[in-house]
Amino acid sequence: MTAKFDIKHDFGVYEHTPDLAYFDSASTTLVPRQAVSATNNFLDSIVASARRGAHRLAVKGGAIVEDTRKSLATLLKTDKSQISFQKSIPTAVASFVYGYDWKTNKKNKIVIGQGEENSIFVSLLRSANILGLSAEIAPIDEKGNLLIDELERKVDDNTGLVAVSHVSPGIGMHNPIESVAEIVHQSNSLLLTDATRSAGLTSETLTALGSDILVLSANIGLMGPPGLAIQWIDKTLGETHKPGILGGSSVINVEDSSFEVALQPDKFESGYLNLPAIAGLDASIEYLTKLHSQGLTKHINKLSKYMVQRLAEIDSLIIYGEPTENNTIFGFNLNPEEGINCHDVSLFLDESNIAVRSGVLCAHSLVQSISEDGMIQASIHGYNSLEDIDRLVDTITVIASELL
Repeated sequence: MTAKFDIKHDFGVYEHTPDLAYFDSASTTLVPRQAVSATNNFLDSIVASARRGAHRLAVKGGAIVEDTRKSLATLLKTDKSQISFQKSIPTAVASFVYGYDWKTNKKNKIVIGQGEENSIFVSLLRSANILGLSAEIAPIDEKGNLLIDELERKVDDNTGLVAVSHVSPGIGMHNPIESVAEIVHQSNSLLLTDATRSAGLTSETLTALGSDILVLSANIGLMGPPGLAIQWIDKTLGETHKPGILGGSSVINVEDSSFEVALQPDKFESGYLNLPAIAGLDASIEYLTKLHSQGLTKHINKLSKYMVQRLAEIDSLIIYGEPTENNTIFGFNLNPEEGINCHDVSLFLDESNIAVRSGVLCAHSLVQSISEDGMIQASIHGYNSLEDIDRLVDTITVIASELL
């Protein structure tokens, strides 16, 4: 199977480190060569901003933005006007919250899933603090499952926004977004979903799950260059919502004491867009689409099933959550009761050119509720192989034999 789906040659990092086993894709996915080339070509031959310039380089920059927006719309099965490019997930979240008309809608509460990554979790807590809103946490159980009954109890008529991710960091739990959306919409609230760890990796239509806003980092499942986030918004909501952060081409007809907000998607794109990353993302989407036509999802499912099987062979390994063959993220520790720190294990693995993430994974509320001192996160993508998984598990087994 690995010979049939061997794509390592498409990634320059393997030329520099041929024996690399890369298991940190949930933090930053490797970028394919054609996306690197597209980014470099933009910087080398265009450079200019896409924002309403009349000269030919600016026009080329604008065309790249719209071509990439169209590619994303095709991938997400949506209208391109619903997609905007963002500087980061926290700024996208903050802009939405600051722009929401809490007073008119008679809302004063935000509900946040305990399993949210800090980009969502902390951004919403800070926004609530600034705006004088209440913020309540919808808890998870010891496995990391969102407690739906508790969520339903917390979401009421005062709730304006609820945040629940599609796939959680650290342990890769899949939240039932369709069910969450039903609960949220019963109270005329909005659902914000972080789709970072599922976009590009699932056959599900993320825009049809029932969320009102999706946010995601381009540099994870989509294999795009770092430094770019994406927002999708429900069409009707997008037409009426006025973002809290404005500037640049997100406004028109600016006078001394007034301005008009541009139409979507422009109004959601304040300031200078990260055009180099956008150019690279378009090439990444083209590459990713080709991989899906060649059986990427089937390949990842086979890897996931094998990862579950092999990790279970290590008696001293504590595996968190309830990983299945649908997981691309696996969280575990090597007998922490014996004082073996997750960072120590990560460093030992790195000595063998095996890259994993360790610590609280920028998801303090989630990770520390399961493992106070953090955990190891191993995550996969299409360039991984069964041999990579064997190396990971076999090396952990050696580490365990030497330390325990």
